[in-house]
Amino acid sequence: MHDAEFKAEIEAAIAGDDPEELLGVIIDLALGADDADWAEDCCLRLAQHPNTDVRGNAVIGFAHLAERFGGLNREKVLPVLEAARSDPKEYVRDQAEAALEALAELVE
Repeated sequence: MHDAEFKAEIEAAIAGDDPEELLGVIIDLALGADDADWAEDCCLRLAQHPNTDVRGNAVIGFAHLAERFGGLNREKVLPVLEAARSDPKEYVRDQAEAALEALAELVE
């Protein structure tokens, strides 16, 4: 699939806002996106989603993106991860901790 098609499908899914579909979208983003900045932006948007699983998956998506691309925009992502550590849902908090640990390992 061409990058433009991939992006269009992801953006359409985000606009459609079906939590079940978004769970797969985050995996596709984390593992298949060629544009790190765009994928990071998508995860930033999804990290604010009302659905717990979508938020949690978006948060761990940052770690996968950082591993694939060798880093990410810490000024944008770290505040989101820090906030996710205080999320009311344990799943999101756990994913935030895992993402922060993975990012710390990339720096070492």
